[in-house]
Amino acid sequence: MTQQLKIKVNLLTLVILATLVSCKDYLDAKPDTRLAVITSIKDMQALLDYYPRMNYNDPSVAVVCADEYFITDAVYQSRKDSERNLYTWAPAYVFDERSNPWKDVYEIIYFSNVVLNAVAENQDRLNATELKQMAAQAKFHRAKQFLNAIDIWTLPYNPVTAATDLGIPLRLDADFNMPSSRASLADSYKQVIADLEMAASALPIKATTPMRPSKAAAYGMLSRTYLRMGNYTKAGLYADSCLQIESSLIDFNTLTASANFPIAQLNKEVIFESRAVPLGPVTNARALVNPLIYASYENNDLRKTVFFKASGADYIFKGQYAGSANMFNGIAVDEMLLTRAECFAQNDRLDKALEDVNLLLANRYKTNTFMPYSLTDKQQVIALVKKERTKELYLRTLRWADIKRWNIAGDNLVLKRTVEGKTFELEPHSLRYAIAIPEDVVALTGMPQNKR
Repeated sequence: MTQQLKIKVNLLTLVILATLVSCKDYLDAKPDTRLAVITSIKDMQALLDYYPRMNYNDPSVAVVCADEYFITDAVYQSRKDSERNLYTWAPAYVFDERSNPWKDVYEIIYFSNVVLNAVAENQDRLNATELKQMAAQAKFHRAKQFLNAIDIWTLPYNPVTAATDLGIPLRLDADFNMPSSRASLADSYKQVIADLEMAASALPIKATTPMRPSKAAAYGMLSRTYLRMGNYTKAGLYADSCLQIESSLIDFNTLTASANFPIAQLNKEVIFESRAVPLGPVTNARALVNPLIYASYENNDLRKTVFFKASGADYIFKGQYAGSANMFNGIAVDEMLLTRAECFAQNDRLDKALEDVNLLLANRYKTNTFMPYSLTDKQQVIALVKKERTKELYLRTLRWADIKRWNIAGDNLVLKRTVEGKTFELEPHSLRYAIAIPEDVVALTGMPQNKR
């Protein structure tokens, strides 16, 4: 990016952030609060390439609520009320200005819509092929954030009730005058799919950098989306389409397990680079590994030392696909393999499911120590895939959505936390799986709050 473009993007960002200083400002912005300076392909690409927002500002609410970790009582006491409420699945959730996942999600959606508006307004004067590329990238980013919002603020997808279940506000225009209202959950998913299908049709097979969306990344996001919906056929097909393009695996025998962060950023498994911003409880030093998860790794499983290091009597995670303590939540080959395996198993193709699991684990165990699985019982294969998904995709922001969809399918997982001697539980079909929308948003828009 040239210095001139950097300056322009920074100015654009200041304009946008000035309208997003608070939830009230965001929702009450004046009619002319729009970016009229997007007039070229370079401007559009520069905004889409603004990685601190577009790639590195996803919410970590789903991680805070999941069961992969725990925090000490001392850490719990040191955290803000909003974070403690999330950790214990309290009915209320009041955000603060410095940590506002709702704003973060809809800010990226706004950036995307700014580009889409610019595409629409410049059809007669700019190159049609290049404009289509800009639209495809913008729709990928928008869909990704819509799916993040669905994960956090809606109940799990149930095909019987999705048409009447509350979904999310589908902001499809950068005009702040457009009212915010909640679509149905079915329509929310339809919009995600429509955006991603358009993106997949126009994006290059591989991007020049994993920081930008590609056809493979769009296939991966479509696979994630259909998996949330329990559509194993389409989730498996899109995972397979993604793997036909990108399928390289890291042999963990080549890593230095003793390193602070053994897995490099932008490694060969990364298809799309994205990170979530860790809220206080799930920062690297505070989140202690769930002992049951840690105990599930065999001694010859290199993930036990690549992923974790001792912290007193407990363990902390160091296996992020970021080369640092940053929380990777992008699309990667290992996730797609496990998604395809789960879909194969659900569709009675047990041999193919085991083929994917065995391929992954052969690259995770010490050389010549892994014994391939050869199960013939469908439920055992499904259980194996779920177990390996939990172990491989640790702190990728995926566990919360997995629990929600597995409970709809009948797993009936009960989440428990103990804080200062008191036990908190989240029952399988609790309404609290849809996190409360910030009260200021409800008050300003009149949209219905999630039932508690």
